[in-house]
Amino acid sequence: APRWPGAAQAAVAAAPRLLVSAAAAADCAAWLTARGFGARPLSLLHAGNKRTLKRGGARGRLGDSKAWPDARWVALLRAMHARVPEAVILLTGTPPEQPWLRRLARASGLAAAQAIGDDLPLPRLLALQARATGMISVDTGPAHSAAALGCPLLVLYGAASAAAWLPRSAQGSPVLWRGGADAGRQRLLETSVEEAVAAWQALPLRTPT
Repeated sequence: APRWPGAAQAAVAAAPRLLVSAAAAADCAAWLTARGFGARPLSLLHAGNKRTLKRGGARGRLGDSKAWPDARWVALLRAMHARVPEAVILLTGTPPEQPWLRRLARASGLAAAQAIGDDLPLPRLLALQARATGMISVDTGPAHSAAALGCPLLVLYGAASAAAWLPRSAQGSPVLWRGGADAGRQRLLETSVEEAVAAWQALPLRTPT
């Protein structure tokens, strides 16, 4: 809680602000229509980070404190679907991550889970974040852009401190976090899927527009 009057307002005022261009919004709308998603609600999951495919391509190595077993991501996908069954769940990431993201989507058994790491230029990612009902992300760059665009957000930490690195929202949209140094943890592996699911269920989502 803020320790002095006006601290919360000052934090919001100091938060970064992002705007989506009209061209990016139009591209995103056309892309969603072409994919058959149309006006369906969107939920976003960003499971990777810059170390995801390093260390010989194997996940869960000691060098990646944000690594989580695939089975937990799959369980989280299913929980996201259970909460908003009408939504499309987009697994965001980079082109090199796409095969892994596709495996997660397929393992979930959900037609609603779609891996899009190979078709996600930055302007499109921002436009998706501007309209999504909510997002779950590891502690990485897209988490910060989601908060800056007013997307309700759950951040999962490895070794970093949420007190130092929690994304801020100029719009006052909700940002929850689990794991990390402030919880006495050094790896995301120490955060259970049950804890992440409970946090997702507690996150106030944005009403689709």
